[in-house]
Amino acid sequence: MSQFIFNCIKYVVTQTLYFIAGFSPRSRKAVMGCYKNKFADNSKYLFLHWQRAMTIRAIWLSGDKNLVTTLNHQGFEAYYRWSVKGIYHALTAKYYVYNSYIGDVNQYFARGAIKINLWHGSPLKRIEYDINNGPLLKVYHPKTLRDKFVSSTQFHQQKIRPDHMVAPSDLVAQLFAGAFRINQQQMILSGNPRTDYFKRYPQQSKRIKSDLKLSLIDELKQINQVKQVILYAPSWRDNSALAKSSKPADSNQYTKAIDFEALSASLVKNQQLLLLRLHPNEAELAEAMKNHPNILNISDWQDTYEIINDIDLLITDYSSLYIDMLQTKADIVFFQFDQQEYQSDSRQCYPYADDLPMAGEVLTEYHQLADYLENLSQNPNIISLANKKNRAELAQLYWQYQHNECFNQLDKLVSA
Repeated sequence: MSQFIFNCIKYVVTQTLYFIAGFSPRSRKAVMGCYKNKFADNSKYLFLHWQRAMTIRAIWLSGDKNLVTTLNHQGFEAYYRWSVKGIYHALTAKYYVYNSYIGDVNQYFARGAIKINLWHGSPLKRIEYDINNGPLLKVYHPKTLRDKFVSSTQFHQQKIRPDHMVAPSDLVAQLFAGAFRINQQQMILSGNPRTDYFKRYPQQSKRIKSDLKLSLIDELKQINQVKQVILYAPSWRDNSALAKSSKPADSNQYTKAIDFEALSASLVKNQQLLLLRLHPNEAELAEAMKNHPNILNISDWQDTYEIINDIDLLITDYSSLYIDMLQTKADIVFFQFDQQEYQSDSRQCYPYADDLPMAGEVLTEYHQLADYLENLSQNPNIISLANKKNRAELAQLYWQYQHNECFNQLDKLVSA
């Protein structure tokens, strides 16, 4: 069967199922899910809140049977996406709650439900229909007939507009509205579940961190000597998928940019622990960097929000994770070892980002990063007055409504 015929059949089946689902009666319950079949990010923390507050019957759907079993053992209602019960609840739930696209839950049965997209990042890089370069351009702005056909057959869920989104500031609300082609009136102006959860339930943070520390002790025998915890969480490069098919299998941009053996020795000397967190789309690259003292690969963790308040330094590059970290005490460094390549091959940032004050130092060479870590070990309060001022300005820009707790707003929405 040719690829063309296969895509035609897929398109017809997808659209037919989605259309028919719109006639299914729906009751007051929420089906929830996450990208990559994880239990993570905003939908996870809203799910946990709804389990505790019993605001609404919340059901987790996933394509990972092991995750479903784990959640069931913890007393949560969860089903395999393609089980009879999973399909039934996807067809009959009034609310779909997800972190990226409706496929986090089920992309075929969402028509007729109220779709709440909590999104998984902040709009620093262009997203969705605002994308104007890079490999994702063909998804949202196909030009040729072939590209339009491929876009319509392979990217069904990317084209489904949410009914509501959470935006922690007017800027974010404006950008989300444009990128997803919805009205600003559809925005819920509040903090995010992933950052609000431990404010609402601080005792949960203590319990989870205790469990995580036990796992760290198991992995690193000298954990008691560690004085500073560093999180390295680089952004996913949009061209990574293309690179896999065009570059040798042993090509690893991180091992080329960082001497991990030397870094490990420096971390041991400085009594620092580096948590390595690669994006789920390239997590396999971490295998080459994990067997070094004081470097712990946490790329397979469901998420890192349980520990962000215990991080002393975030090292990132172009990731909007730093925006969440503005609410913590952590220092922030931008290690942009591939500036030129990234700017030419990956999504551009929004124009407003060019005028943003920097939340931390920008480094491009490994020796600069090594010197920074050495300095940090000697001067824990390394954040400059200028960066503190910048961070306060950025916090107002991105977290204008951080005191407007999201759970109150979302509870009202599903209780109406």
